[in-house]
Amino acid sequence: MSFKTLEPEKAHGFPNSPSSQSLAQSYPQGGPASAHPAPSYTAHQHACMTLNMGDRLRLICFPPQITDIVRDALRRSWARGIQSERIYAGSHEFKLCGYPWHGQGQDAVPARVMMTSVLSTLYHRGWALISSTDVSKKTLDKDSLFFRYNGAVAPQPSTFFAISFNEGDKIRLINAPPDVLRAVQRLLAANVQKEIWKVPNVAYQFKLKGYPWYANGESAVTVRMMLLQLLDVLTTVGFEIYTSIDMSTGPGGDSSNAGSDTDTWILRRSNH
Repeated sequence: MSFKTLEPEKAHGFPNSPSSQSLAQSYPQGGPASAHPAPSYTAHQHACMTLNMGDRLRLICFPPQITDIVRDALRRSWARGIQSERIYAGSHEFKLCGYPWHGQGQDAVPARVMMTSVLSTLYHRGWALISSTDVSKKTLDKDSLFFRYNGAVAPQPSTFFAISFNEGDKIRLINAPPDVLRAVQRLLAANVQKEIWKVPNVAYQFKLKGYPWYANGESAVTVRMMLLQLLDVLTTVGFEIYTSIDMSTGPGGDSSNAGSDTDTWILRRSNH
């Protein structure tokens, strides 16, 4: 069975959020490092970004120039905007409008567009992500992202996109180039119940057979094999995982699924 690329749906969009066109346009792929002069440096070669509560993003030990650059990236890619800013325990904190880290409903796709935009912007300014890691035992926590600056090596101009694993049975490709979408369609064709533009021209969704994200026993092994095949296919079109981030709190409430969530993959391909 094969699937053709579906035509974008015309009647979709997020209430109080960017149109699909603006979401796609707000996603910067970066440019040559020579276009961006390196910041005057501080005593820190490493820096950290944390995702806090449902709506905060904190920059720790980044130079002031990078704070300005991240602010611009947030304004471009998060249409709800920045509600306020403050210095918090030595970090620079952005309080965003809405709740991007809840990872649910109308904010789910835009939040991943925003995160990809910020990571792409930092990468093209010489700040490479070296680890996204959970260093907190708090419930409903999210990853801390650690970066290293290397001004001696110009970063390769690159394209970034995101993959999210949603509900129990869905994969979304967010701002994936057309060649990636075609390759993944071919790979998943036999395992797909339905595929649609979840957000036209921005997020393409595959509804898989069964519930792979709840798999256990032998099915859990089969799901990992599928993901390995997905990575193989992405490699053939030049992409590799840049990072895997726990960037959402997952469902709330008292249900058995409360706090359960999956990582978001951010992928990168050199434009050379």
